[in-house]
This record gives sequence, C-alpha cells and structure tokens, in this order.
Amino acid sequence: METMPPPKDEHTGLAGAFIRLNRKFFNISAVILLGGMTLLIGADVILRLVAGAPVRGAHDIIGMALLTLFVCSLPYSWSAGVHVRMDMLYGHYGPGVRRVVDLISSAAALIFAILLAWQAAKYVPHMYRVKSSTVTLGIPYWPFTIAIAISATLFALSIIVEAVLLFRRKK
Repeated sequence: METMPPPKDEHTGLAGAFIRLNRKFFNISAVILLGGMTLLIGADVILRLVAGAPVRGAHDIIGMALLTLFVCSLPYSWSAGVHVRMDMLYGHYGPGVRRVVDLISSAAALIFAILLAWQAAKYVPHMYRVKSSTVTLGIPYWPFTIAIAISATLFALSIIVEAVLLFRRKK
C-alpha cells in the first residue's frame, strides 16, 4: 500500500510541524482503514461465496470507514497538492494567473471547510439526542460527526498555512 508523498518542499517551524503531523495522521489512518476495509471486504466475499453467510453489517462498517478515510485525508490533501484541480488548464497558466487561481481556490476551499466544520459541530448534539445510527449494526453517527468537525477545522488551518506559505514564497 503506497502512502502519500511528502510535500514538494519541507517547511520548518510550526508550519512544517503541522504539515508533518497531518501527513503522519493521514498515513496511519490510510493504512489502518484501507487495510481493515480490504480484509473485511475479502472476508465478506469469501464467506458469502463459500458458506453463503456474509459478514453481518459489513456494509455499515465499510461505509463508516470510507467516510472516516475521506475525512482523515482532508487536512493533508491541501498541503500535498492532491486536491481536485483542473491540471490540464492550470498547467497552461502563467505564474500570475496561477497565483490568482490559487487564491480563489483557497478562498473557496476555506469557506467550504469552515461551513463543514460549523455544520458538523452544530449537529453533534442533535445526532446524539436522537440516537442517529447505521441501519444494521446501529453504529452511532455522532462520533463520526465530531471527527468531521475536527478534520474540517484542521483542513481550514491547512488552507490558511498554505496560503501564508504561498505569499512568503512569492515575495
């Protein structure tokens, strides 16, 4: 299983420590979650075909693990430069246009991250109160909502750190 490559240029100080922490968190969560999902899917398929008895709740577990993997990848995706972008257009832009595009995409991503964190944090008490959970196993949603709020906050901080570093590099 291949992990994310380190960012193109390692930073020192607090920004570098933050980026390295996000990378380590992503790598650990990716290995654990992807490994676990692979084993569970494999066991489910084998048991379904051989014994006619699939793993009960496998879809619940895999769905929540997939959500968790996505959430855990958000903070590091920005500094690693593996977020969604139209590279075939971006590659043809000059440095000035790239900077404008980077600023616009940073602003849009920051707004998304802040709204996601705010909405997730807002819904945690409600999800806990109404005991919202998965259908088969009854896995509660509220811990995952807390994870979304924390990850979205870290994502917002990643965007801010990268924007500051972008300005420092350009000056």
